[in-house]
Amino acid sequence: MSNSARAGAMLVTKVFILVVSLWGYNGNTWVYTGNQMVLKEPMPKEQCEVIAGNWQKFEMNKYFRFSIECIEDIRKET
Repeated sequence: MSNSARAGAMLVTKVFILVVSLWGYNGNTWVYTGNQMVLKEPMPKEQCEVIAGNWQKFEMNKYFRFSIECIEDIRKET
């Protein structure tokens, strides 16, 4: 799948940012705690996925977990 699209005569390339967020388990479901870290360096999706894959998680508390995701940066399309 391509990360590019044509908008009129201009080629638009999607860029992504790496987001690490903290989630908590409330006994029924996982909920976002409101805490996250964002790598402020827009990049192609493939590069972001490589960086995300280089993390190793150690989650010792069953009520909290980290999520590492590549999110499209809609503010910085080029």
